[in-house]
Amino acid sequence: MKELTRKAAQKASQEEVFQALAYGVLKVRARRIAPNQIIKTGEHELLVAEDENGDGLVVQIILPLERMEAMAQAKAGELDGSVGGWNEHERREWLAAFWDELARYLAKWQDIKMRRGPGENMTFEKAVSR
Repeated sequence: MKELTRKAAQKASQEEVFQALAYGVLKVRARRIAPNQIIKTGEHELLVAEDENGDGLVVQIILPLERMEAMAQAKAGELDGSVGGWNEHERREWLAAFWDELARYLAKWQDIKMRRGPGENMTFEKAVSR
């Protein structure tokens, strides 16, 4: 199960949404876009915001948790066909491990922070500069 979680997180980290964040950061750097602006990259709308310390800028995208869960399960299903037979408890347990692994993977390899919220959403953010 750990191997499935790791591989699914690796596959998920290559999704277009994370590439859009990187592209959004480049746009903000090149155009010196101010906070509270929305930039569009493909089908994604990204928000330019101040970081939590107010020292710099981040690019954020907020996605519905339901959409992210579907993506996670699709990635797991590509790797292991038995995923569709999981009961609700197994699914929730696996998703909890998956989110931890995806957050670790995104932070390590793409400098993307991931957190739950607001509400039934997930927020992903990448710093414009360090």
